Order: sequence, then C-alpha cells, then structure tokens
Amino acid sequence: MIYTFIHITLEIRKKGVLAMGQFINYIRGEKQRLAYLQIIISSLIFGSYGLFVKILPYSPEVTVFFRFLFGTLILLVFAAVSGKVKDLKQASWKKMIVIGIINAFSWLSLTKSIVYTNVATSYILYYTAPCFVVLLAPFYLKEPLEKKSLVALVLCFTGVLSVMGFHEVNLLGNSWKGNMLGLSSGILFGLYLLGLKSLPGHCLGLVSSIYVCATITMVTFPMAVTSLHEVSLWGILVLMFLGLAIQGIATTLYMVGYRSIKAQHASILSYLEALFATLLATFFLHEHISMNIVVGGLLILIGGIVLTRVSKKDKGTEEIGTSRSLSGE
Repeated sequence: MIYTFIHITLEIRKKGVLAMGQFINYIRGEKQRLAYLQIIISSLIFGSYGLFVKILPYSPEVTVFFRFLFGTLILLVFAAVSGKVKDLKQASWKKMIVIGIINAFSWLSLTKSIVYTNVATSYILYYTAPCFVVLLAPFYLKEPLEKKSLVALVLCFTGVLSVMGFHEVNLLGNSWKGNMLGLSSGILFGLYLLGLKSLPGHCLGLVSSIYVCATITMVTFPMAVTSLHEVSLWGILVLMFLGLAIQGIATTLYMVGYRSIKAQHASILSYLEALFATLLATFFLHEHISMNIVVGGLLILIGGIVLTRVSKKDKGTEEIGTSRSLSGE
C-alpha cells in the first residue's frame, strides 16, 4: 500500500514537472514570437521614412532637422521617465558627437538620394553599410578579413553595380546623382557602425541615441534655418509624428524585441526595412521597380545574410551587426 502510494505520488510529481516544463516552453515560444513581431513592426515603421520624404514638400535638410529634433525631445522624455538622465554624463561624449556628425551626413545623403531617385534604390544602397564595415574593419578595428566576408563583399558590390545600372550612366542626370548619394549614405553608415563599436558598452542604447540625435539636430539646423519659414503647422505635426514614430515607437519596439532573439536573427530581420520601404513606395507612390534593382537588392541581401552567419566556434560570442541593435536607432 505504501509502495503504491509512493509510486502514484512520484508519477503525479513527474507529470506535474513535465506539464510545468511544457508551459514554460510555451511561454518562451510566445515571448520569442512576440519579439520577432516587434522587430518586424519596427522595420515597417523605419521603412516608412521614404514615404514621408517623398510626400513632404520640404528640403532634405528641413526633414532631417525636424525628425531628429523631435526624436531628441522624445528620447529625453524617455530618459527622464526611466531615471537615466544622470547616465548622459559620459567620458566618451566627444566620440559620440563625432559619430553623430558622421550619421548626420549619412541621413542627409540618404534623404537627398530618395529625392533624386526612388525609395527602393536609396534604401538598397544604404544597406551596403555592412559590406563597408567588413572592408574597413581590418584597418580601423584590426579585425582579420574572413573568407565569408570576401564572399559577402563580392555579392554586395555586384549588387551595387546592378542597382546603379552602370551600363546606362548619365553623369548629369538626377538618377546618377541619387545613386551616388545613396552609396555615400551606405559608406557613412558603415563608418558610423565602426564608430559605435569603439564606444564602451554602457554608452550604447539610450545614451548614444540621445547624443547622436542631438548632434544631428545641431549639424542640420544651420542648413535648414533659411527654409524653416516654409514649414506649415500641418508640416510640423507630420514631422513631429515622424520623430515619435521612428525614434520613439520603432526604436523602443526594436530594443525590446532584440533582447529576446539572437543577434544574427535581428541583423537579418533589419533588412526588412529596405523591403518594406520598397513595397510601401511601390504601393503608395507607384514607383517602378526594375529587374536590375530586384537582382541587385537580392545580391546585397544575400551578402548581408552571409555576414551575419555565426560559425560554431563563434556562437558563444555573437556580435551585434546593425545600428539598430547597437544604438537602437
């Protein structure tokens, strides 16, 4: 009788532990699915920037200035609410300002590229940044160049040639000017990523985002000041929404979602920004997407995926690969 009682008790305990394990795995799975959804939604919001640039009747300097002005204010509110204002006193503030200046010209180049050419081309060229990181890392960070990096470089730059259509070059045309500005934004974005990697870990996140956004605001103000009188109340409200949506909602969703998934998965998903930007421009702006852009975009995407693949020996030391994951921008 005692043996039977003990056996039944052990069985109940075993089934209870098994049920609890299944419940925990279910919760983890739900949490991870939610994290992926948060990353995807944030990429969709980030990708909507091209629509605002095309729709708003303002110069790139004005658009960038107001976007980051309101973005800075929103991030400062976040810092105040979360009690992190004291964290803004950093020894690395000079470095973050330099990085912010680089990113200011990256955003100006991207925005001007969207104006001169189409949204898809601009975003695809912007996302060549990881390739430029690979190209410059051996010199700047003294990192060895891996075989997979060489493969990715070939894929990315072949993609660039396809997107830019070098067989039909017109040096005086707006399309060519837009392509060069798009490529410049990718190079500057790459330099920005390298700069972020040189910052101490405690600076990354909200602190670096505030410094970078504030610096971009100050850099673009002198360029935008002569056109500020052209901005209507409606325009101010739209630009305020842009700052709230991108720097507030999308950045927060990305940072929260990023904590629950692998770094390489977040890096690959960040390429959805370029895809969403293309789809939104095609649907709302009726932009024509040529086969050159499709092929080039796929080659750059594959190159990015090759870069984010982590070998078995590196699995314990996954590194973050994009500006979104480094600084939440």
